[in-house]
Amino acid sequence: MTSEITQCVNEISVALRKLSSLFDDPSTLSFDDIRRDMERLEEQFKKKATIDASFAFIADRDDAGRIVGANYPNAYLQQYLDLSKGEAYNRLERGRLLFGPPPEPAAPLPEDEEDDDLFGAASSDAATSDTSENEEQQTDARKKSSQVSAEKQDIIRRELDKLLKAASGERFRIYAEAMAEALLRSPEDLRLFVRRAVDAANREHAPHSNPNAGFENRNLSFGRRKADGTVDIHITATAGAAALIKAHADKGLAPNSNLPAEFQDEKDSRSPGQRRFDQFFAIFQQYEEKCQKHNGGAASVVISLTLDDLADGDASMLFDTNVGIEVDCFDLVRLGMDGTTDFLLQVDGVTSVPLWMGRTTRLASVEQRIAMFAIQGVCSWLGCTTSMSECEAHHILAWIKGGNTDIENLTGLCREHHRCNNDHRDGSFNKGYMDFDPNTGRAGYRKRPFDPLKFNQSVPARHSAVSRIYAARGRCDCARTGTPDPALYPPGHPPPADPPMPKGA
Repeated sequence: MTSEITQCVNEISVALRKLSSLFDDPSTLSFDDIRRDMERLEEQFKKKATIDASFAFIADRDDAGRIVGANYPNAYLQQYLDLSKGEAYNRLERGRLLFGPPPEPAAPLPEDEEDDDLFGAASSDAATSDTSENEEQQTDARKKSSQVSAEKQDIIRRELDKLLKAASGERFRIYAEAMAEALLRSPEDLRLFVRRAVDAANREHAPHSNPNAGFENRNLSFGRRKADGTVDIHITATAGAAALIKAHADKGLAPNSNLPAEFQDEKDSRSPGQRRFDQFFAIFQQYEEKCQKHNGGAASVVISLTLDDLADGDASMLFDTNVGIEVDCFDLVRLGMDGTTDFLLQVDGVTSVPLWMGRTTRLASVEQRIAMFAIQGVCSWLGCTTSMSECEAHHILAWIKGGNTDIENLTGLCREHHRCNNDHRDGSFNKGYMDFDPNTGRAGYRKRPFDPLKFNQSVPARHSAVSRIYAARGRCDCARTGTPDPALYPPGHPPPADPPMPKGA
């Protein structure tokens, strides 16, 4: 079998290389001459979607994550097939739908204990029937999969993910129907078909069978900064939570609400949506004022910068934050970071170590996280871009092996890569581990004890304060002379208080 697969892949590789060379110069080709062949080629590539799903299922079944020292197969698909996280997830889910065992149907609870024996026999027969039906539906979907494009299969999978737990028994039925409809419908129309089927199943099974179905789907997600400086925030809330949020937000609909006293007499030109947002944000500001000091800065937005940033920065300069969202100077003012912040971390331009850490007198967990953010920016695992606020503090030398909770023994790792770290540091199970470079003060990755350290080279990692210092050393006078940067605020000299703002400023 493997020799046949090798032969097929070799033949396809040769054909694709030749086909690619024929398309190097489009001026020599005519649309009418080649369109039939390209239509045939696209039709054949639909089979690739099923092959991809089957291979992903095999990778999942045979624990392919071990090849890259990870716990899950998606890491292998991302590293060796050069897939994004989303595409790796798509292929794994398609593989489970097409080739995985159908879920066992859940039997309903008996209504009358006197009929337990009769009910048990009937429910067993029903369960067997449902399992057989699921298997038939899966087999039918598998036959059609070679005629359905990867795009359409992904549309079906994404919509099926919206099924509530209570309606999960309808998954294979909807999947089989959707695969059949995919042969007849456009991608847009197919999405509407599956969405309607999922909505109908959800309405039938919830909230009657599961009053907490909506609560289980609550969610809050953040997008990336857009060109206009905004970030999309998506909230999925239960009706009760949404009602409470709206009630609080509607408190700000009145003109001049949530405006400083000096603006109360002026005409309020804000739209209703802007007033609601200002009210919503005011709630967070009230929480900050009341609870933040008590919480020890646990929800702080942290900015890392160098002296060059202060000297060369302008109104358009973006600063990295520990939550992975870039902000500009106007954002800092709106957040209240105008010189009265609780923490300020200055990193030396030569030694790349923290010089001053605001009003703190000793390192503690929050301050250590701030220092880690300045040094690495994001999760320090190779290629990872997870923001520091989502990372866990990892002991490079494990605590159980005598490692201290000192800044030189800590690095931030996201939950997935924290679990991938080999605390034995011996290369066992093909798993690598984080180690400390005493020359640079950075944490790097080693596959085995004698392998060289490798550092995260992702875009956000290379934009951390310390990484930018290393990148600028060739042009920095202080780096050539070896003179350390002076501390902005030496010990015993807290930052000066800002002068009062003039009225109306």
